[in-house]
Amino acid sequence: MWTEITRRKHARKGLRYSSDLTDQEWAVLEPLIPSRSRLGRPAKWSLRTIINALLYILRGGLPWRMLPGDFPPMTTVQRYFYLWRDNGLWKKLNHLLLMLRVRPRGAWPRPPPG
Repeated sequence: MWTEITRRKHARKGLRYSSDLTDQEWAVLEPLIPSRSRLGRPAKWSLRTIINALLYILRGGLPWRMLPGDFPPMTTVQRYFYLWRDNGLWKKLNHLLLMLRVRPRGAWPRPPPG
């Protein structure tokens, strides 16, 4: 049940969208994400922005085409989602993010086995 205490505890003020990553969440997830290849065209979008776009879509249960214009193109976000889903990275990122968002103060999340 939501109370004033739990609302303050879980408030996500200062973020563009409530689904966006906080700096603390990004600091935990960033080391798990493989670096991009130095070959080819330089990246136009940061990986954090791509993850924020994925979280926006998933949080709202929206179709890909409803991704707002201030996020990367939906095909870019889809490509990363399918890659990370297929290699198991998305499961690890999602698990850690869940643990970060529901953990008691001071507890540190562990990556899922496997």
